Amino acid sequence: MLPGLPTYSKSIRFSLALVVIYIITGKLGLMLAVPPGYASAIFPPAGIAIAVSYLLGKRIIPAIFAGSLILNLWVDYSTHHHFSQLGLVVALLIAAASSLQARLGGAWLRRNIAFPTTLDAPADVVRFLVSAPLLCLVSASVSVAGLFALGLIDQHSVLASWVSWWVGDFLGLIVMLPLTLVMLGQPRALWRKRLQTVAVPMLLLFALLVAAFVTASKWERKESLTEFDGLASQLSEQLRVRLESQEAVLAQISALFTYQQADISQADFRNFVKVTLDKYPMIYAIEWVPKIRQVERASFVARMQSEFPGFDIREPDSANQWHTAKVRPYYFPLTYIEPTTAQTQRVVGFDLASLDNRKITILQAFKQNTAVVTAPIQLYLSSGHEAGLLLMYPVHGYRYDGVVQTVLVNKDFFGALFSRTEALLNVRLVETESQAIVYASVADAQSDVVFSRDFKFGSKHYRLDISPSAQYYAKHRGWQSWSMLAVGIFCIGLVGAILLIGTGYTARVLALVGEKTLALKESAARFQEITDTLGEGIYVTDMSGLITFINPEGQRLLGWSQEALLGRNAHSLLHYKKVDHAHYAEQDCVLCNAMKGGQAAKTSDEVFWCRDGQPIHIDVTSIPIIREGVLRGAVVVFDDISSRKKTETALRASEKSFREIMEFAPIGMAIVSLEGRFTKVNQALCNIVGYSNDALVATTFQEITHADDLAKDLEYVQQLLDGKINAYQMEKRYIRRDKAVVWVQLSVSIFRDEENAPQYFIAQIEDITARKHQYDEVTQEAYFDALTGLPNRRMLLSRLHQLHARLPQANQSAALLFLDIDHFKQINDTLGHDVGDVILKEVSTRLQGCLRQSDTVSRLGGDEFVMLLPELTQRDDAEHVAQKILNSFVLPVQVNERSIHIGVSIGLAVCAAGTQVTVTEWMKQADIAMYEAKGAGRNGYHVYSA
Repeated sequence: MLPGLPTYSKSIRFSLALVVIYIITGKLGLMLAVPPGYASAIFPPAGIAIAVSYLLGKRIIPAIFAGSLILNLWVDYSTHHHFSQLGLVVALLIAAASSLQARLGGAWLRRNIAFPTTLDAPADVVRFLVSAPLLCLVSASVSVAGLFALGLIDQHSVLASWVSWWVGDFLGLIVMLPLTLVMLGQPRALWRKRLQTVAVPMLLLFALLVAAFVTASKWERKESLTEFDGLASQLSEQLRVRLESQEAVLAQISALFTYQQADISQADFRNFVKVTLDKYPMIYAIEWVPKIRQVERASFVARMQSEFPGFDIREPDSANQWHTAKVRPYYFPLTYIEPTTAQTQRVVGFDLASLDNRKITILQAFKQNTAVVTAPIQLYLSSGHEAGLLLMYPVHGYRYDGVVQTVLVNKDFFGALFSRTEALLNVRLVETESQAIVYASVADAQSDVVFSRDFKFGSKHYRLDISPSAQYYAKHRGWQSWSMLAVGIFCIGLVGAILLIGTGYTARVLALVGEKTLALKESAARFQEITDTLGEGIYVTDMSGLITFINPEGQRLLGWSQEALLGRNAHSLLHYKKVDHAHYAEQDCVLCNAMKGGQAAKTSDEVFWCRDGQPIHIDVTSIPIIREGVLRGAVVVFDDISSRKKTETALRASEKSFREIMEFAPIGMAIVSLEGRFTKVNQALCNIVGYSNDALVATTFQEITHADDLAKDLEYVQQLLDGKINAYQMEKRYIRRDKAVVWVQLSVSIFRDEENAPQYFIAQIEDITARKHQYDEVTQEAYFDALTGLPNRRMLLSRLHQLHARLPQANQSAALLFLDIDHFKQINDTLGHDVGDVILKEVSTRLQGCLRQSDTVSRLGGDEFVMLLPELTQRDDAEHVAQKILNSFVLPVQVNERSIHIGVSIGLAVCAAGTQVTVTEWMKQADIAMYEAKGAGRNGYHVYSA
C-alpha cells in the first residue's frame, strides 16, 4: 500500500489524507484537554507524524507541516473568531517544531530499529519505549520557548506547559506508532493480522479509558466549581437586593412631591435624599424631572432662574452642543440633581423629552404607574458620556407631575459589586428582550456559562450569566483525571508493546510450525518421490524381520507385489539359500546379524531369490534403524548386479588378455597418466630405454624425452586432451638410462570415460634407431658434398627453387653468389690433390663463417661454390657479404707447415622482389658476373647488370 508511493498522484493523495488525519486527531486530542484547554494528556498527531516519518522519510514532512499549521490556525480562530498575525506566527512556530520533531524522530528510529520492522523483538520494543520520551523533547521545548518569547505564556506557567506538552507528545507516540504501523507497516501480512490482536484491544482500552476520564473530569469539574457556585449565588443575591432597593428608594422620594402641599425647593430635595445617597454610594445621582407644558414654560424658567441664574430648558444637538430646547407641547427638564456639584449643575435644564430613549421610558412610567428603567444608554455626565441606566418613578405632585430618577453608571453601580471577583468570574448582565449587554466583566470570551439567573428590574427582564475564568480554573485545577488519563495511556502503550512482542512471538512460532509442517510434507513427498523413482530396491523390516515397506523398484526386482511382501519375513522369503542352493540359516545371514548387532553392513556377494525362483546377484546395504537409542529395525537397500557380475567376469578375461598381449608384444607398450607418468609398461619398452620396470613406472615420459623433441610431443599431447585429435604419431628420441640416444616411432591415443573425460594415454613405441641411422646415411650421400659436408647441387637447386617461388610475393630481395678459387688447378698440379682437398675444406669453413644461419653455401664441384642469400633489405647487403668473403681470405691457409695465399673471384646476381627471372637465368647471371670478376684481375667480385 505504502512505502514506495510509486506514483505522484498516490503521493499527493496520501499527503492530503495525512493532513486531514492530523487535523482530526489533533482536535480530538485537544478535546481531552484539562481547562483552560492546553494541557492534553495525549496528542495523537505527534505519534502519527513520527511514525509516518519513520516509514517514508523526509518526503512526508511538508504534509506534517501543513497539517500542524492548519490545525493551529483553526484553534486560534476558534478562540478569537478571527485570524491574526500573532496567531499565524504561533501556528508557523508550532508547525515547524512538530515537523522538526517528526523528522528527527523518524530518522532516529530508522537508524536504531531495522526498517521495515515487525517490532516484535524485545530489544527493539525496549529501545523504542526508552527513546520515545527523548524523541518528544523537540516540539515541547521549541514551541513552549517560542510561546514564552511571544508573551503568550508567563514564567510561572512555562514548566507546567512544557511538561503537559511533552507528556502529550510522548503518550501520543507510544500509542499511535503501533497503530500507524498496523495500518501502514511492512510486512503487510503480519501487520494486517495485528489489526485484531493489537489495534482493536488498544482502541477498546483507549475508549474505556476516555469514558472513565470523562466521568472523572465531570466529577473533578463539579468539585472545582463548589466555590464558584457559592460566589455566583452570593453575587446574584446581592444584585437582586441592590436592584430592588433602587425601586424602593424612588418610591419613597416620590412621596416628597406627592404628599407635600407646597413647592419643593432644592434644599428640601437635598435634605430628603441625603440619607439615601449616603446609604447607596453606588448611585451616581438622584434627580427630579417635572413635566412642564408649553404654556408653563416661561413662568417655570423665570421661577427657576431665581434659584439658578441662567437656567433654561435645553437640549443637545448632534454634536453634543447645548441649545435652548425647541418648542414642543411639553418638556421634562432636569431640575434638581443630588449630589449637587459644579459638574452636575451643568446638565440642569436638560430636557429628557428631547431624546426618544428617555421620553419613551417616562411615558411608560406614567402609563404603568410604576418604576421603569431605560435601555442601556449613554449618560450625559460632567466627565463625558458613560454607559448606564436611568430608573424613573412617576410622580403626581402638588404643582407639577413628573418623575424622580436615579442615575446608575454601570461601571460604578455594577462594577462595585462585581469588581471583587472579576479575576475569578466572568460576569455578563443582559437585557433579555433586546439582548443588549448592560454590564460585562469577561476575561475569557469563550468560557461556558455555568451559572445563570433572571431578574425583573424597572419593568424589564434581565439575565445574569456567570462563568469561571481561566484564573479560577488555574487556581482550582485538579490533576487527578489528567494524571489518570496520562497513566492509563502509558499503560495502553505498554499493553501495545506487550501485544507486539506476543503477537510477534506467536507469528514466529506459527511461521516456524508452518515451515516445519511444510518441510515435513516436503520431506515425506521427497522421500516418496525418491523411493518411487530410485533405481535401487528398498525395503524396511522391523525387529522380527517382517517387511513393513518396499518401494516400486524393489517390487520390480523381486517380482513380488507390495501386498504379497508386507508382513512377510524377508530372510525366509528372499534370502533363505545361497547361490549354490545351499541352505542359508538366519543366524548366519549377514543382513540379519548386522541388524541385530546395530551395525551397518554392505556386501556384493549375496543373492536374493525372486518370485520365479531365479536368483539375482545383489549389491546390498543394511542400515539399522535406531530411534531414541532403541533399535527398531533395518533399512535394506539392494540393487541387481547380475549384469555387472557378468561384465566383471568378462572384464577379468579381457584384462588377462590385455596383460598377455602387452607382456609378449614385440614393441614397447605403456599406459601413461594424464600428467605423463608411466603407470604400466611392458618389458619391450624397458629394453628400449634401458630401465627396469619399477624404475620406469617411477618416471615420466618428459624426463626421458630428448629436449629437442619434447615441445612437439607436448603439443600433440595437448591436442589430444583438447579433443582436437584422437591419436598422433611422431619420430622422437629417448635418452636411455645409460645416456645413449635411441630413436623411436611413437603412436599415442587417449582413453576417455563415458562422459568423454580423458583418463589416460595408450602408447606404442617401436625402436627405429638402426633404420634412422641408415636413412641419415642415404640422405647425407644424396644431398651433401662428401668432402666439405656442404649442400651439393641437388640440395642447392631445391632451396633455390623454394626461394624463387616466394620472391613474387616477397617484399625483400635475394642474391646468388658464384665463387671460384683463383689458380686452384695450379695448386692441385703443383702441391697435390691432398693439399687441394685441405684448401677446399678451409674455404668451406671460411665461407660458412661469413654467412647468416638462413643463408646457404654449397659446393657445386671442383673449386666452385655457390652462396644463396635470401631476405636482403638493401641491394648493397649482397656486396657487403662479397667483400666480407674477400676479407676472410687475406690470411693464408696453413697446409703442412706451409702458408698458401689464395684468392677468390665472386660473381653476384641480385633478384629483386617481384622480378620475373627463372632460376636458370638467375644462375647464369651469377656465373657471368663471376667470369667478369676473373677477367677484371681476379680476387674480387663483380655485380651482374643487364
